[in-house]
Amino acid sequence: MSIFLKMAWRNIRRNLRRTIITLSAITFGLAAMIVFFGFTDGFHAQWVENTVKAYTGHIQIYRSGYRDDPQLNRSIANAAEIIKELKTESAVDTYAERVEVQGLISTAENSYGVLIRGIDPGEEVKITGIKERIIKGGYLNKDKGRGVLIGYRLAEKLNAEIGDKIVLMVQATDGSLTAELFRLQGTFRMGAVELDSSFAVVTLKDAQALSLLGNRVTEIAVMLKSPGDVLPVSKQLKERLVPSGYEVYTWEELMPALQEMIGLDNIFMYLILLVVLVVVALGILNTMIMSIMERTREFGIMMAVGTSPRNVILLVMLESFFIGIIGIIFGAGIGIGVNRIISIKGFNLSRWGGATEFFAILDPVIYPETDLINVLWSCAIVFLTALIVSLYPAVRAARLRPAEAMHYV
Repeated sequence: MSIFLKMAWRNIRRNLRRTIITLSAITFGLAAMIVFFGFTDGFHAQWVENTVKAYTGHIQIYRSGYRDDPQLNRSIANAAEIIKELKTESAVDTYAERVEVQGLISTAENSYGVLIRGIDPGEEVKITGIKERIIKGGYLNKDKGRGVLIGYRLAEKLNAEIGDKIVLMVQATDGSLTAELFRLQGTFRMGAVELDSSFAVVTLKDAQALSLLGNRVTEIAVMLKSPGDVLPVSKQLKERLVPSGYEVYTWEELMPALQEMIGLDNIFMYLILLVVLVVVALGILNTMIMSIMERTREFGIMMAVGTSPRNVILLVMLESFFIGIIGIIFGAGIGIGVNRIISIKGFNLSRWGGATEFFAILDPVIYPETDLINVLWSCAIVFLTALIVSLYPAVRAARLRPAEAMHYV
């Protein structure tokens, strides 16, 4: 065995040009897979994080039945009861009470349907990034009501400027129609068409007064210190709050379409990686066959002096083993290095603004992530591919007839 190890190592050094070509196929194929995995993981993480910060938080709590039939009479009357439970959870970072109600927004020129969200400006800023997304005017002031924030697309449709009068109308909790006059305090650009064109934000007190809710809220959004704690914390909250007439939802339950889109995206990613793998396999196969043809006489002499076909296969496979190991070391190093370098400043997708809005990516800068499991999986797949595709040239060499092979030109 040791003699064949030495021969295999010597053979890959003997023809460096051929070895480098094979190494290049493995190295760049593996590096491409790791970089692609890194971008995809970073893209998905950014997608989830932005969506959680813009819409849902990690967990939301409602009164039972509100999600199926969002009527204001199903709002939360005793938010303090829920907040008391949240304060006992060490994994909870922050929480915010909200009022959400469908309504109508009007100026002197136009009217459109909107989702009105009432927030505590001080608490909400810890959960969502709306304050950082304001492009004109300023953020809401908790002590100075009657200001409203709207998306820049909605402002354009309403032809409204900062300081203009805005009327919000909703169906209140008692069934009556109520309307209040506000001043446009700021416009934001969230990056998602739906939010920028049909979303309005007022203070929690203004929303409660507009919808005649008193001190009630429609939901409590919760942010955790770590996204990995979503499932265990939601399970504990469900055990405590569901018997009291509340419902607890994770962001995955609130937005199942997002999970499905990530799953679909992963399918396309695996198809692309399969193509990369096929190209790598063909490159290795081509160079290995060329190697066998160039060394036909050598194999003929080896078999003539007693080397068995089995040992010829072993020799060729050992050469592939060494080349595969070296290629994996270089490929993993390059792939991880590229991911680390790009992740310092991120990859800016703002030039494809339309696509990022379609995917509700609020921050167009993607930071690649290097997942150790994906790196190991990629290395294993490429290494096995290198060994499997070398099996055919190895068998072909083992079937050579010594007398004919020694006279091969």
